[in-house]
This record gives sequence, structure tokens and C-alpha cells, in this order.
Amino acid sequence: MRIKEIISGTLIGCTLLFACKKDNNKYTYDAINELTIKGSQQDLMVVQRDTIRINPDITESLPGSGPYTYKWEIYRFEDVKSYEVTVLNPANKSTTVSTEKNLKVPALVAPGTYRLQYTITDSKTNLRTSVRYMLTVNGKYYEGWLVMADKGGKTILSFVRQDDVVFNDVIGASNPSLTVSGKPLAAFSGIHAKLEDVNVFTDQGMYRFSANDFSFTGKSPDLFETAINPVSNPGYAVNSVNFDQYVVSNGNVYGTLTPAQGLAKYSERFNGPAGYSVFPYFMSGRTYWTLFYDNTGKRFLHTSYTSRSFSTFPSVIDKEIPFNMSDVGKTLIGGDKGPDNEYFLVMRDGTGYYLCSVLPNNKQPAGLMDKMDGAPEIDKALIFAASEVNKQLYYAVANKIYLYDVLAKTARLVYTFPANTLIKDMKMFKGLGWGKANTAYNTRLVVGTYNGAEGELYYFNLMLTGDIANSTYSKKFGGFDNIVHINYRIPNL
Repeated sequence: MRIKEIISGTLIGCTLLFACKKDNNKYTYDAINELTIKGSQQDLMVVQRDTIRINPDITESLPGSGPYTYKWEIYRFEDVKSYEVTVLNPANKSTTVSTEKNLKVPALVAPGTYRLQYTITDSKTNLRTSVRYMLTVNGKYYEGWLVMADKGGKTILSFVRQDDVVFNDVIGASNPSLTVSGKPLAAFSGIHAKLEDVNVFTDQGMYRFSANDFSFTGKSPDLFETAINPVSNPGYAVNSVNFDQYVVSNGNVYGTLTPAQGLAKYSERFNGPAGYSVFPYFMSGRTYWTLFYDNTGKRFLHTSYTSRSFSTFPSVIDKEIPFNMSDVGKTLIGGDKGPDNEYFLVMRDGTGYYLCSVLPNNKQPAGLMDKMDGAPEIDKALIFAASEVNKQLYYAVANKIYLYDVLAKTARLVYTFPANTLIKDMKMFKGLGWGKANTAYNTRLVVGTYNGAEGELYYFNLMLTGDIANSTYSKKFGGFDNIVHINYRIPNL
């Protein structure tokens, strides 16, 4: 028995030794093909229905491998839990737009921001390689100036796109069977999270359109709890926390939620002091979310987000404070937002004209109250535009543009149009405090004019001194009717 065990052990040992000697730790590995996708992967931007073109440069570590399959997928950020679409992390709402190596397809998705993923699969090994592109799809009217004009009492809204393409009568082009009743007054864009509207006011009511294609989406009285007809001195604003939209008409204020908070009609007239009549201009800050000026009571009113009633400021008697917010005693005629969230307001009383400033970020918001004795023809001015970089306020009188230096308390003439040309509206090109920045903000003054035969839109480039570069306009767009209002449509967020 013992001899048999010895023989068996010897045989097993020899077998193991032979096996080790035969293997000699030499293994054969097959090289795996690796793909690299080269080429620019910068952010892509395209107008809806225009063609998306990408020709990626693909290199193989083992030439002649494949065959390959290709897949281009488009999806929104919220449709996936992580950066990359994978088998374990699919984009449930993704759309395959092409299975070709190179992409050449129309952008048929709704305006918005997307990820575009390109995936190559090696059919032999089933190994995949992917790259992602940021894609912004803009509507046809993605950014630019709304130009409202009066054509014999008919509302004509045109659009000067950011790339200088002009679209005339955009409402008529998108809604051939729609009749906009009433005399044109103003057009305001409302752009914020999930809010992409253009609100058009005539003296017969408010009309609402999609900011992306100007398709008609509603009108008063369907948008309001109570009728606001007739409309006069309209205004529109969105507060900085994206909770509320405000409409002003005939000194009354109405509010509704933004789409991010839910859908609702505009409220009844805000509760407030008896007989209040606000100027159609909105101010907002961190301390005081919403400020309006009551021209009847000669005082400021404030409210919080989602509130539909006004509060008055407590009366303050303090010689160090320039004025009492609850008893200003003057009539507001216009103004605009300046640097550091300071609002410059032009007011008048029986003694003259004053520059008032309000700082709604501050616990004590009363700023300046300076008499404007050094401002020529200020008594004839109704149109104002301020820089948010320098303390400079522009005002228009007939065919002239003046620049008021807030610190020096003096104004000077900076541009004069021909005698038969009247300035109808004037705006500083600037953002709303949110969204994409633009290096041209606060460096361009935009002016709408009418010479009795043609409405024109002018761009004026500004120097740091506030003067007009080269003493003339940089661009001019013509062919409009009698311009009554201009407003900037910022890009979708």
C-alpha cells in the first residue's frame, strides 16, 4: 500500500512539472482596436429647422477594423441622471436623429438647450466610443429688438434679429387670420425659466405670443380676472426671483405667477392705498422685491413676491436721508436702472426737475435727490435710458439726445438727428440681471425714430465718457412705420 502511494505521488509530481514546463508562462493576447473621435467639440448653436452639420474625424489604433455602426442621439439635461447616456443610464426621452457617420440633419426639436451624443460601435467587439456636444436650438426669433409701429392705426410688430436680419410684421406672418384690435401702444418680451412670451398692448387690450415663433397664445380678457380695457400707459415686468409677472395699465397693477410656479390668470387690481396710480416702471432688489411709484400719493409702494397688495413705507424724518419714501411730494416722469442696482428716476414738482435714485438692495433705499438745473430742456424730456456701468443718464427731446452726468450734475448734447426726425423711443442695450452675458451690454444706445414717412432704428456705440463713438450711428435699419415702442428680446434661458 505504501509503495502504491509513493508511485502515485511521483506520477502526479511529474505531470505537474511537465505541465509547468510546457506552459512557460507565455500567453497570447489579441490587440483591441481603440477609436478616437477628433475634431471640435465646442458648443453648437443652430436656428430651429436649420441644418446641424458635424463631420467628426475618427482614427483607429488598428486600421481596417470594424465594420462600425453610428448613432446620433439628442436629449435634454433633465432626461438623464448623469452626464453620459449608457445602457445602464438611458435617456428615456432621447431621439435618434441619424445613424450615419457624419451628421447632416435639420434641427426639428423645440427651442432649448440639449446634449447631442455621438456613439460609434465596433460590430466585431461591441466596444463603444462616445462624445457629447452641447447644442442650443434657437427659435427663428431667438434674440433681437421688438419694433412696434403704428400703420394708420394698425399694429405692426417687426423684429431686428441679433445678426441684423430684419423680419417685418412678424405677427401677421405667423398669424394671417388674427386681427389685433386697437391702437398700438407697446410690446414687451418676458423671458425667464419656462417663460418665453411677447406681450403686445393696444388701447383695446393685451395680446400674448410665443417669443420663439410669434404664434398667438392668448389675449385679454381671457388672461385677466377682470377686464383691463381700455389700456393706457402699459407696462410689463418679471421680478428677479421668477415668481411673478406684473402688468400696469392706467395706473393699476395686476399680477400672475410665472410658468415655473404654475399657470393662473392675472389677478384683480392690487390692493393698496385708495386711489393709487402707479407710473409704469418696475424696480426690484434683494431687500425690496417689488417697487412702484404712486404718482397720485407721491410716494413709493412695495410688495413681496406672490403678494397682490401694496404696502407703504414708514414715514421717516431724518435730515441725513435725502427724501422720505412715503412722502416724496413729486411726480415721476421716467427713468432707468443704473450701476449697482441703483435706479435713476426723473421727477418734477412746482420748483423744477430732480434726479431721484432708489437702491432697493438697501435697508434704507432712498438715494439721491438732486435738482437738475444743469440739464438743458429737461422739462421737455419723456424718454430716458441709463448705463449700468457708469452713472450716466441719456434723455431725448424731439430730435436731440442729451447725456446727463449724475456725478457732475450737468448734461450735454451728444447727438442731433435731422430737424424732421423725431425720437420715438430709446433704450440702453443691456441684460435683465440673469441669463447669458453680452460684451456689448451698456456700450450701445438704441433709438427708434420717425421722420413722417419712415420709421428707423439706430445703433449708437458708446465710449467710456458716454459720448457717441465717431459722433454718428454704427448701424441703421429702415422701412418701419411710425415707431411707438422698442424692447429687447433676450435669449431663452
